[in-house]
Amino acid sequence: MRHGRHLRLGRDVAVFILLVILSGGIMALDRLGDNNVIAGQIAKIFIPFESLSSTVMNLSYIRKENRLLRAKVMDVARENTLLREQTREIERLRDLLSFEAAYPGTLCTCRVVRELGQRMGGGIILDKGRSAGLERNMTVVAPDGLVGRIIKVSRDVCLVKRLIDPGYRVSALTQRTRATGILGTHTAGSTVMEWVSPNADVAVGDTVITSGLGSVTPKGTLLGSIVRIHEKPERFSRALDVRPFVDFSSLEEVFVILQQPPDYGTLVEEGEE
Repeated sequence: MRHGRHLRLGRDVAVFILLVILSGGIMALDRLGDNNVIAGQIAKIFIPFESLSSTVMNLSYIRKENRLLRAKVMDVARENTLLREQTREIERLRDLLSFEAAYPGTLCTCRVVRELGQRMGGGIILDKGRSAGLERNMTVVAPDGLVGRIIKVSRDVCLVKRLIDPGYRVSALTQRTRATGILGTHTAGSTVMEWVSPNADVAVGDTVITSGLGSVTPKGTLLGSIVRIHEKPERFSRALDVRPFVDFSSLEEVFVILQQPPDYGTLVEEGEE
């Protein structure tokens, strides 16, 4: 270590001495004048060093400018990221407001404060409870479709079982041909509409909605689209794999239906699904 420091110190001293000599030589050239032959010869010797000195100064200036430009680019990138996030937030809030204004029933806006893992039974926790008029079995929706229903409620928070949580079941039908079945999510995570008639006219891409039969969920609530059809000859039926319309990975706000649309009809007993 000491030997390395001595070597670096020696190099620094050598560079310093060289610079002093160069400076002295340049000053001597200025005093000798343009017509002196010796000065001209010496000038030829120092010309490369003058060019090198100018190059070093230019490189130092360029490095400084590059640092400033990189800092400005990072500032602009941060500002662009913030603007994009604000734009997405405005669009999301606009969609929420439009949905709330157009919905025929009465809604309560809630924020998702926590998502529970499947080891804890799944579901999401909302930031409102009985104090906001929420009750067990109320339906929870988003602009894209059904989210789930409240299964537990306290004064200030509630727990929602989602459409994608194992054990969730809701009566469903295809929007195009009104083929009926029961939509639910299996332990493996697939959302399937079962007990569909083997003669039903169904096709990949068909939209699936709630039927309003034997459920607390209003009729016509969007569920998802058919992505695969399975024949179940042992059950004399078909099973339809359904992809939910709601993106459950990005839920931030949802709506709890406080008052059903006027044409909904009679609700089933609490706890049925």
